[in-house]
Amino acid sequence: MVEATKDRILMACNSLLREMPFERVTVSLIIKRSGVSKSTFYRYFLDKYDVLNYNYKRNLDRWIVSRKCKNWRELYYCIFSSSIKDKRREKNAYAVGGTNSYSQFLHDYSYQTIENMTVSCRGIPLTREEKLNLSLFCYGGIAVNEDWLKGELDYTVDEMTDLIFMAMPESMRYLWKQPK
Repeated sequence: MVEATKDRILMACNSLLREMPFERVTVSLIIKRSGVSKSTFYRYFLDKYDVLNYNYKRNLDRWIVSRKCKNWRELYYCIFSSSIKDKRREKNAYAVGGTNSYSQFLHDYSYQTIENMTVSCRGIPLTREEKLNLSLFCYGGIAVNEDWLKGELDYTVDEMTDLIFMAMPESMRYLWKQPK
């Protein structure tokens, strides 16, 4: 029941993002489109940013846990394929900048996911240099994805996947451990 309700809210938000930029999407519109009450919305999400970010988190976690992806390259393929399939929604999600932005969440959650996987595989924390390289990789990958969605980069999904995979810090690139 909880997941079904969260999914209804998420689908409503995604539907609205296919129609308008994120700045015009409001909690009231999401509530109306999803058919849930205001209290139900706030039981599951803090605000519209939380719904937007939940979409990425849910997809990323699902791809990793479901064993659909067996390495980073396969995960990047899922990310780019998903982005291009829902290009309008993704472009509208990227449209808002700042502290609470989609881009910032993508960086933070991607960084955390790669760091956790790396530490889990090798049993030691990232070095100072690896932390910097990972942050640069995450920011760069997100910016490249946004430019690609805008049509500023002429690459196929496979080409984008390979380029991003090869840009990943080498010390982390081949470390992958399925969660139990």
